[in-house]
Amino acid sequence: MIILVKVNEVGWKAAAYEDVTKIMKEVGILPLSSFIPDHPSLESITSQEQWHTGLETDPWLWRDRLPGDGIAAYGRFFAKKPMLISAELFPLVKNLLDEPYSVEERYADGELPKSAVELFQAVEENEGIDVKELRSKIGMKAKESKNEFDRALIELQSKTDIVIAGISERLNANGTKNGWNSTCYMTAEHWMELHGIKANTLPTPEAKSQLRALLQERFSAAAGVYLGKVFKL
Repeated sequence: MIILVKVNEVGWKAAAYEDVTKIMKEVGILPLSSFIPDHPSLESITSQEQWHTGLETDPWLWRDRLPGDGIAAYGRFFAKKPMLISAELFPLVKNLLDEPYSVEERYADGELPKSAVELFQAVEENEGIDVKELRSKIGMKAKESKNEFDRALIELQSKTDIVIAGISERLNANGTKNGWNSTCYMTAEHWMELHGIKANTLPTPEAKSQLRALLQERFSAAAGVYLGKVFKL
């Protein structure tokens, strides 16, 4: 693997899962698609032929394996885009995106809809729950509820309340795979505890200073400017 002075889109290629685990630790933030300026994505470091083959070299499978192995947190943490954030960097990102108040307190203050609170509580009580069961538990199975459900999911991920924990296979009565896999969710705190990842408890000004230094040292100028706006640095 090529080690760069600055993380950008040049020189990164992942042909196997072992490659992407190494790149993940170097890059820190790896969106699935290319939307961060002058910054790699899972799409850009792999070839189109690798995708959706169902083989071990399929990046579509890596996006679920990485959080399962504790290599990276997975979710729509900003820009409503799916991305992976390395286990080393995630505590700092969570520190800056996290809200100081609980979901219940934010609901009481009018900052969250009731559906988001119910969704979070269902995930908290059933860590690793798949999306189909989650919709059922909070009474949002109907087609008309999908948009509200999706908005609640994104809102909770954007504040790092929950993360995507991987997938569960749909099996029939005989235990044979039947239909598409389902996305699973767990609270970010549970995911961190599961993989022995310690929280970053720096005061906000110090946390921002730490991230600002990291962006200047490791990220391209364009990516640094973009992420600086995201984290209000």
